[in-house]
Amino acid sequence: MDFDAFLASIEAPALRAIAQHWNAARGPQLLPSWETLRLEELPQPARLTWIYAYDPATGKFTGRLSGEQITKAFGKSFHGLPLELAHTGAIYLWVHHALTRVVSEPAAYRSTGKLYKQAGRIIEGERIALPLGSDGRTGDGIIGASWFMDPYLEGPIELLAENE
Repeated sequence: MDFDAFLASIEAPALRAIAQHWNAARGPQLLPSWETLRLEELPQPARLTWIYAYDPATGKFTGRLSGEQITKAFGKSFHGLPLELAHTGAIYLWVHHALTRVVSEPAAYRSTGKLYKQAGRIIEGERIALPLGSDGRTGDGIIGASWFMDPYLEGPIELLAENE
């Protein structure tokens, strides 16, 4: 699937804006870098984002940023947090596998449906993840975003992957 088809598949306008920003930030390169992203240009969508740095030598992800809505939902910021502390158990294994695929191939990721479970409620929405690369070619980070109707519940939230 080319980028235009991927973009057309995104339903949430806020996620579409993030994907368009990612595409503009990469310019002629295959991937944009962390430095070329200008999240301040996305005041509303930026609160939905999460960014991880990736170390290809170790295969580890470390949080760089989590937007306001993501931090509120999880009850913690991802900044400086290793992926294995952000997610545990089987869901960590799924998240690590999915993010590794996005950053390694590189690939664009999108899903819809059941995203989270919080206080017994299922929260549905849409999620995207796109690779970042300092050199414009090799993946060394991920920008992702999750859109959902905020149920106004404070953490903890459980990530769901059953519809992946």
